[in-house]
Amino acid sequence: MLIIGTAFYFAFNIVIGSLVRNKKEIVVPNVVGKNLYKALEELSSVGCGLKKESEEFNQNVLSGVILRQDPPAGMIVKEGKVVRVSISKGGEMVYVPNLVGQTVRSADISLKNAALVIGEVSKKYSIMVNKGILISQDVEPGSAIGKYSVVNVVVSDGAPPEGIILMPSFLNKNIGEARTWAFQRGVNINIIADSGDVSSKPNIVVKQFPEPDEDITSFKNIDLWLG
Repeated sequence: MLIIGTAFYFAFNIVIGSLVRNKKEIVVPNVVGKNLYKALEELSSVGCGLKKESEEFNQNVLSGVILRQDPPAGMIVKEGKVVRVSISKGGEMVYVPNLVGQTVRSADISLKNAALVIGEVSKKYSIMVNKGILISQDVEPGSAIGKYSVVNVVVSDGAPPEGIILMPSFLNKNIGEARTWAFQRGVNINIIADSGDVSSKPNIVVKQFPEPDEDITSFKNIDLWLG
């Protein structure tokens, strides 16, 4: 049994060694920058295997694309060699903070703390928000976006100059207040009595159009829904 076992061991090694020596040599193709499907297709065509070794965030490379390979492209290896690759997970995602109500400086700090960048700062006249305070942002708070993405903001430029009429907020106010304001400014009111809200009080504004702070200088017509 010992003699048979020893003979089998040597015979096995001779066969395996012969098979390895008989494998043809190939040049490893370049799969960096390709997705897994394409990489597997190219490696299989030359007799190589593929193994995903790691994944990592990369702001400049789309998710699923190969960042590195080992052995590198151009190396001569035996047929059947397994090529290990590292895959991009794309840009790291972060959550957008709520910037409304902050100053531009404070918003800039909030975005930097969240690994984001403040972009265009636009100004808009407002009777609802004090000058220098952010009115809106172009990415909703709580949204998940790529790290170092740009968020544009709109900041209040204060009350408008004479001749520009901005829509105030009449919500939850008596229609009499709206009528007085409209008369003084030559604005027409379209009253819609049936709001469909049975819990609201009579003659109280429950909905309006345009929205507060909208410029109504050019058309001067507003719609109010009453309880």
